[in-house]
Amino acid sequence: MKPFRRKLLCLPLACLFALTACAQGTGANTDAASAEPVPIEVPPPVEQTNEGLNIWYTDYDMTELYLDAAVNQYNLQHPDHPVTAEKYFADGSAESDEEATQQMLTEVMAGSGPDLIFFDVGNMDIEKMVRRGVFADLEPYFEADNFDWSGYNQAVMDAGVWDGHRLVIPLEYNFPMLYTSQTALDETGFSIENCDTFSGLLDEIEAMQADPSQTRDVFRTKFTFYDFAHYAGISYVDYDRQKADLSSPELKRGAEIYNNLSGLDLPILDDGINGAADIRDGKVLWSCPFPPVNGFYTGPEVINTFDDMVMMPIRDVDGGIQAEITWAVAVRNNSPNLQNVYDFIKYLLSEEYHLETLGYRWLYYSVLDSANEANFQETVYNRTTPLIPSAGRDYGFENADVHPEDFDELMDYTRQITGAYFSCAETNFMRNMRMCGFLSGEAAYDDAVEDAERQMNLYLSE
Repeated sequence: MKPFRRKLLCLPLACLFALTACAQGTGANTDAASAEPVPIEVPPPVEQTNEGLNIWYTDYDMTELYLDAAVNQYNLQHPDHPVTAEKYFADGSAESDEEATQQMLTEVMAGSGPDLIFFDVGNMDIEKMVRRGVFADLEPYFEADNFDWSGYNQAVMDAGVWDGHRLVIPLEYNFPMLYTSQTALDETGFSIENCDTFSGLLDEIEAMQADPSQTRDVFRTKFTFYDFAHYAGISYVDYDRQKADLSSPELKRGAEIYNNLSGLDLPILDDGINGAADIRDGKVLWSCPFPPVNGFYTGPEVINTFDDMVMMPIRDVDGGIQAEITWAVAVRNNSPNLQNVYDFIKYLLSEEYHLETLGYRWLYYSVLDSANEANFQETVYNRTTPLIPSAGRDYGFENADVHPEDFDELMDYTRQITGAYFSCAETNFMRNMRMCGFLSGEAAYDDAVEDAERQMNLYLSE
């Protein structure tokens, strides 16, 4: 399995303090609850020269592979306007992505730095930066070019639009999908029909947890349910009014369910084949393989070799599906190279680029529907190696039984996505509940919520 490090940290607080001078809206001493929402204000473009294009990314994650390929190919096609790719701390002198990100943002806020800023899985607080006017609006460029959005997941792309301003361009996403076998469902009596809303899912999990005759864990890893507040689509953070509201009953039920879950506590890379084995052997009901794309072929489709595989998305409180933006790009608001920026982003969104980088697309879903289809075709029909037992353990699986109709069903769920979000550790509900002692049993739920709200409100007002 290819190496990958999933970051669970957000933009460092030091960066956010540096951004405070540019903050819009109410201050820490204002009655945030009664404040009117502050409209998103985007500074007008600076004088445009379009003499070059500079992008920023680190060599700490998969972004490097995607962008190395993009830069090389784009420069071949645009020799008159080449991309200058500056990898911060490529010599390894930075201790983390967070340190590299902090230096880059300091430069951006000072009016310099790269034109393009790439980010993945929670390493910046995008909502907070948008309200500080950090990003440029690219909607006029897409409109002038009559860009065709019909082949893209519109709900995901809309997550980068605030008040009509297209400030962030999502490139990849993930959404919560669970997999099991029909036998496991029959044995537990778990009703997927009742899970058409998030509250229905909570009902089914609570019933399973309360049944002493159950021998299966609900999930193979507790982490599967860790981001339930995002999956549920509960709006517990109001950036406009700089206030958190954790009073939702679904938050309390979800947190208590999480505390009562058995199973492993941390995410496991390539949990697919292990999850399939545990479902077969009566240990767990649901598996949620990571990474989701490659894990689909090395886990859920393995279930087909011994049973009928069943899949189910975690739906939000209204019955929709919430997606997480896992990779995106934004442009600093004072870039003098917006046309060059647009041309490069358009290339990143193109089917040509996606097809050229299929070998790197084993982590998350592409915003371009045809790229997901191409990845499926490439994975299924060009698979040349058998399944590799995880950590040297042989569960008796030699291959996966891939059904095209399973992939079609999976893609149908992507078309049911109704909203998308950018994760941030500082406002993550479960992270705050852990810090406030609820998950460790050191504090009662109501006390932990009160403390978590206070900490979130402080963060939002900085």
